Amino acid sequence: LHLPSRYTGLSFRIIIALATAIALTLIIDALFNWAENRQKSPVKFQGIISLVLTGLIMASLVLYPAFVKGFPLVKYKVGRATDLYRFFLEQPEDILIASLEEEANLLPTFAQRSILLGREYAIPYQVGYYSQFRQRTIDLIVVQYSSDLTDVKNFIQKYGIDFWMLHRGSFTPEYVEDNSWLMQYESAQEAVTFLELGYIPALATTIPTCTVFQNDSLFVLDANCIEGI
Repeated sequence: LHLPSRYTGLSFRIIIALATAIALTLIIDALFNWAENRQKSPVKFQGIISLVLTGLIMASLVLYPAFVKGFPLVKYKVGRATDLYRFFLEQPEDILIASLEEEANLLPTFAQRSILLGREYAIPYQVGYYSQFRQRTIDLIVVQYSSDLTDVKNFIQKYGIDFWMLHRGSFTPEYVEDNSWLMQYESAQEAVTFLELGYIPALATTIPTCTVFQNDSLFVLDANCIEGI
């Protein structure tokens, strides 16, 4: 199974909800029984007390969502770059997209197109899978911040890249430094040094010529255009 814990997690939510309902039903039933047995109990006004307690329980159930931030907590991933998804949906189904950007994680779902790699897929299921994934990540970091356009072209040919997606801040040291996932790789640390010294990656020079889509935060470059430069 793919990530089997997600199945038990959802099951436990249902079990807890049912258990809570049963427990509250027993409590309310006990309060009503206590209110009916007036002669056996020395407590006065037990009927009123029972109704008040039952009312508090019911009110807490109804008002509970108002006091919980983000209720219900479903943890849905919301895709907001609808124009980006629409662009890729208009492309052939067999395209491959290279990107280090977080938005790439959502492309297989919302744009239904393949990506070379994505942070959300960096789970070491087994050595064969992760070693290949790790190598792809290292290669992408190296060529994205390479000063030689030939390295970029060779990478495109090696992996069969059709589009390259970049964040508008991709070529700043802060972009790399603030990404804990990238910074685990030595090549990312070298990229930070490279950018801090003021060097310009070769890929950055292709943005004015090869951009086929852009929005407020992203550029999408045509790999065929890059190869033709």
